[in-house]
Amino acid sequence: MSTRRISLIIPARNEAAQIRGTLEAALAAVSELRRADAAGPCAGRAGDAEILVVDNDSTDATVAVIAELAVSASVRVLACRRRGAAVARNVGAAHAGGDILVFIDADTHVPPEALVRIRELVEEHGYGAGIFRLAAQRPGLRGACWWAFWNVVRLLPLPRAKAMPAFMFCTRSVFASYGPFDEAVAIGEEWPILADLYRAERHRLVYDRTLTARTSGRRMERQVFGYARTLAKYVLAILWPPARVNYTDCIREETL
Repeated sequence: MSTRRISLIIPARNEAAQIRGTLEAALAAVSELRRADAAGPCAGRAGDAEILVVDNDSTDATVAVIAELAVSASVRVLACRRRGAAVARNVGAAHAGGDILVFIDADTHVPPEALVRIRELVEEHGYGAGIFRLAAQRPGLRGACWWAFWNVVRLLPLPRAKAMPAFMFCTRSVFASYGPFDEAVAIGEEWPILADLYRAERHRLVYDRTLTARTSGRRMERQVFGYARTLAKYVLAILWPPARVNYTDCIREETL
């Protein structure tokens, strides 16, 4: 079986309160991948992973927090002054050395088995891209219902239902064919990759529900009527393209 180097790409702007947990979870997934390789029939092969954190012009302590964890040889920090998550993801992809690109939001914790499963989906099942279940980091009925709703929506046989880049992957060849992320929008920037692949080669896109990443609900929780407002903005973005561009939420947790 061939071995593919995996690149985890994490865009981060003013994420001092969240990035440590996200990086620790990513490093745990890298360690689990290495343990699986060491114990498997191909022990010693070069199946490895790298983590690229793209600092998107942060003005808080994000870079300092990253530096504490960047002592690991697995972590690299890239600077990206032009703001935008899609911009940062594209910069990360341009500098990545992997054949599999895994995109993780800075407030999202992937499970330890994430990279082992992603490599299996690519190498053993032939998928070119995929998304996974999402759940709230913190307990609470509203958060649980919110992510349960979106996890069901993404089952719909609609290209744009295969969305939300908080935790997704694609192969280098898929990114070259269908990417990059759309830098002109703030909602649905992943649609060129996920939705277009689903339209053209549906069998190559997987919604794998064996993995669940835990993500922040700050966008909803830190606004008045945040869940209703966020849902309305998503619906409007689907129905009215200009709403994908003018998305003004910039919700961050307080710096630690």
